[in-house]
Amino acid sequence: MKQVLLKQVKQGETFKRKADAKHEFVRNHYNRKDMFGPANYSCTNWDTGNEIFLKPSTLVFIDV
Repeated sequence: MKQVLLKQVKQGETFKRKADAKHEFVRNHYNRKDMFGPANYSCTNWDTGNEIFLKPSTLVFIDV
C-alpha cells in the first residue's frame, strides 16, 4: 500500500481511505468550486453503492 493524494489517483482507479480498510472506492469525476460548494472528487463504493465527495488534498491508499 502506498499513501498518495486523491488528485494523483486517475479516474476509474480504486483506492482505500485507510490502509486496513475493507471497502474500496472508485474515483469518479471532478466537481469544480462553485456557489454550491468547494472543489471535490466524486468517489463511489461499488460494494454498497454509497457515494462520497472528497477534497483533492485527501490522503488515500493505493495498491502498488
